[in-house]
Amino acid sequence: MSPLRPVRPPFRLGTILRGISFLRAVLPAALAVAADDNWQQREDNAAWRAECSACHLAFPPGLLSPDDWAVIMSELDKHFGANASLEERVRKDISAYLVRNGNRNRSFGNTEETPRITGTEWFFRSHKSAIRLWQKGRVKSLVDCAVCHKGPDIERMSGK
Repeated sequence: MSPLRPVRPPFRLGTILRGISFLRAVLPAALAVAADDNWQQREDNAAWRAECSACHLAFPPGLLSPDDWAVIMSELDKHFGANASLEERVRKDISAYLVRNGNRNRSFGNTEETPRITGTEWFFRSHKSAIRLWQKGRVKSLVDCAVCHKGPDIERMSGK
């Protein structure tokens, strides 16, 4: 009869502790990216804020993809039914800012011919109640953020 050997656990304590240390190091960064606030710009641009907010809310770059911003900025002469043309130097400055800070997450991309924030997967997922109100005629426009977002929320969105 052979001597009894102790049963070896399937994982060693050192392996488990290394795994926990790895998760403690990586998880906060992953959660920070997942919870990123698309209304919070990584950098500001005075020309973008002044020119875009002259007619509407200066929508943060994180609400569309870099490609979508490039299309919008190349068609300012027909910007959603208005001529929003800018001096070339200003247009290039704002365009570079928007493209540099656009959202690379594909759910912020657009399949419409003219890119629209309201045409992104993210918008549809995040604004179901606003879309229902708009369909019922209780909201005039889906880009009128102040209808639903109030107080500090809209101040954060408008960068004030």
